[in-house]
Amino acid sequence: MDYLWAQKKLAPLLRPLSFLYATCMSLRAGAYSAGLLPSLDPGVFCVSLGNISWGGSGKTPMAGWMLRWAAERGLTPAVLSRGYGGRNEERPLLVKPWTSPEAAGDEPLMLAQAHPQACILADPSRRRALGWLKANSRADFIIMDDAMQHLTLRRHVNLTLLLPEDLGAGWGRVIPLGSWREGPKALERADAFMLRVSPEESEELLEIARERLPEGKPVFAFDLVPVVLSALEAEPGGDGTEYLRGRDYALATAVGNPASVRRGLTLLLGRPPAREFIFPDHYFYKAADLCDLRRSGLPIATTVKDAVKIRTLLSEKDRCRYFVLESELHFGRTAHAPEDFAAWFARAWQNALQ
Repeated sequence: MDYLWAQKKLAPLLRPLSFLYATCMSLRAGAYSAGLLPSLDPGVFCVSLGNISWGGSGKTPMAGWMLRWAAERGLTPAVLSRGYGGRNEERPLLVKPWTSPEAAGDEPLMLAQAHPQACILADPSRRRALGWLKANSRADFIIMDDAMQHLTLRRHVNLTLLLPEDLGAGWGRVIPLGSWREGPKALERADAFMLRVSPEESEELLEIARERLPEGKPVFAFDLVPVVLSALEAEPGGDGTEYLRGRDYALATAVGNPASVRRGLTLLLGRPPAREFIFPDHYFYKAADLCDLRRSGLPIATTVKDAVKIRTLLSEKDRCRYFVLESELHFGRTAHAPEDFAAWFARAWQNALQ
C-alpha cells in the first residue's frame, strides 16, 4: 500500500514526530492516572474493548459475544460506541435495527440488528452517552467499544485486542511512523490481551506475546471462523455456500482487515475470489460502486458489516447476486492463564461486583 511505502521511505523524518506523539499520549494517560484529568465512574460493571493500533482486530464480534454473554445471565447490556462514520446530528443516538447506516455508522447498526434487545448508543462523547444511559435505561453491563484511548470513563476490565503485525513488524511504531495509537508503555493498562490469530499461527505468536507483552498478563488467542454464506435477500442463515462452491465469485468489502475476509471465504469455498473490490474501512458505498460490481458479472461475497450499507442501495433483482459471510468467534490457545477466556471473564466480572 502507498502509505506503507511512504512510512518506510520517510522513516527518518517521521520518527521524531512519532516520538512526540507517543510522548503526548503517555503524558495524557499519566494525567488521567494521577487524577489531574477527571474520569467518571460509570456506576455499573464496565468493560473496554480497544486497540493499540488501527485495523480490524475483531472488536465488534467481541462486543457481540459479550452482549450474548450478558443476556444469558439476565443482565441488561449496553454498548457505548463512537459511531464512526455516522452523520446523525442527534447525539447520543439510540441505534435501532431500522436506523439508517448513514446515521448510526456500520458497526453500531450491525450490533443493533444482531442484538435488538440491547441498548446500542452511538456518540463520540462516551461521557455524554453514559449520562443518557443512566437517565433512560436500566443497563447494568456496559461495553465501551474502541475505548482503549478514551479515558474519561473508568472501566473494571481493560481488554486490548492485537493483530499479528502488532507483535511483529508493527511493534511500537506509533503514528505517523506506523499504526500504533500509543507507545508500548500503554499496554500496561490492559488487564488481558486478545490476539486475533489463525489456529495455525497461534502457538508461534503466543510465544512472541510472552516475550513482548507485560509479564504475567493473560493472552487469549481467538479467530473468526466462517460458518455460512447467506443470500442477501433471504433471512439470516439462508445457505448460499453450496451455490458459490465451485463458481468464480468476487469479494467486495470495506473492513479494516480484508485479508481475514479473503482467508475465510477461501477456507469456506475452497478457492479464493476471482476478483476483489476492496474499499477503505467504514466506506459508504455509492451507486457507482455497485454498478462496477454488477459489470463484473460475478456473484458477490461480502461481510455483515458491508451488507448493512449495501442492502439499502440494491434493487430486489440485484440482491440475489449478493452473499453475506457469517462467522463465529472461536477462542483458542492461552498464555499466562490457567483457564479459557470465558472462565477468566466470568471471574473478572464476579470480582468487580464484590
